[in-house]
Amino acid sequence: MHWKFDPFFSLEILHGKYPPPGPGKPAPPAPEFSVGPTSETQKRLLRMGWVFRPYITGGGGTVYAEKIVAPNGTAKLRVSPALNEGFTFLIRLPDLSFLNVTKPYSIIPSVLPPFSGRARLIYFDNLNAVALNTDTFSLPAGIAVGEDDFGSRMPSRFTFRPTQAGVSQIEMIEHAPAGSTKNFPIVSQSKSVEIVLPENGYTLKQQPSGSSEMIFLTDETLPSDSIGVVRIFQPSGADWEPFRRYQIMFET
Repeated sequence: MHWKFDPFFSLEILHGKYPPPGPGKPAPPAPEFSVGPTSETQKRLLRMGWVFRPYITGGGGTVYAEKIVAPNGTAKLRVSPALNEGFTFLIRLPDLSFLNVTKPYSIIPSVLPPFSGRARLIYFDNLNAVALNTDTFSLPAGIAVGEDDFGSRMPSRFTFRPTQAGVSQIEMIEHAPAGSTKNFPIVSQSKSVEIVLPENGYTLKQQPSGSSEMIFLTDETLPSDSIGVVRIFQPSGADWEPFRRYQIMFET
């Protein structure tokens, strides 16, 4: 019996500055960006014998999983993730001036939801990815990153004060994996409500008005150059294998 590491998935950041080098060839990852697990995700990967290996040239990386190989050649994961367990990866951009040649160039305050916090991040998860071919998936629904992909970052426990009159409850709709909804009623004598939920991406809705926005909850202190978050789960109705390539495309 021996062990081996197999590639399970990769995350790549593409940019219009770096087009495909030729017909039928993939575009190279943009070296200005880096991708890596959060500190908590890194600890969980290590406990399972999974390894994230960043690209030497930047712009992405690959997750490898440890397998135990029996004498008859069959291989299985040494440790499997828990059901619906998600892993969080950060998109970082050390040189923020690169955003000057990256769409969307700016987020106009008038088009932002009323609760938009100062901490803005793009958010994606692989359960809502768009298949480009059999093993390559776009994380932005619109193929390239747009204003709809931005959300606010908040701690997992926070106090929300409605921004509109007549709001009776707050709905928190989980983006992935199941899309479950948690309701937080606002007591008539109170003008706010405390929300406590685990780390994940959610749609926050003020009811009955329906005003909503995307927020990402985490208690981790993220690096100052973090511009985005990616949540990776076991693909719906499938195993972790075969290998999948997840891409995030920025246009110029």
